[in-house]
Amino acid sequence: MARRRATILIGLDVQSIEEVETSLEVFGDRYTERVFTTHEIESSAGDSLTRASSLAGRFAAKEAVLKVLDIEDKVPLMRSIEIWRPVGRRPTVRLRGLAAELARRQGIDQMDVSLSHSGGVAAAAVVAQVVPRSSWSRP
Repeated sequence: MARRRATILIGLDVQSIEEVETSLEVFGDRYTERVFTTHEIESSAGDSLTRASSLAGRFAAKEAVLKVLDIEDKVPLMRSIEIWRPVGRRPTVRLRGLAAELARRQGIDQMDVSLSHSGGVAAAAVVAQVVPRSSWSRP
């Protein structure tokens, strides 16, 4: 039997740092608590520009994840996608709820993310490998 090759999916998004900074000023906690997890909020401390830049990168990453997922009629909540970044380490994607279920159905068990900030814009690229169902082990 021929072995099926894995499929690579890529999601890319950019986000204006100024737009996030404005949302923080206008909506404050209502904005952050609707979009970001506690870890993401706590990890984005600093002056207003530093905080907005960090959150803009995470927002772009969440949007990039949504582009990777095969969204049907229900879109996962933004808080179900977490961009986890331990101090001094690479950021990783953590999924919960509907986002995790969609990834599981697609055969995605891990996503890698890269973040960048420059010229007032935050950018994120997400790469996921879809493991062919025929290669899944059976319990």
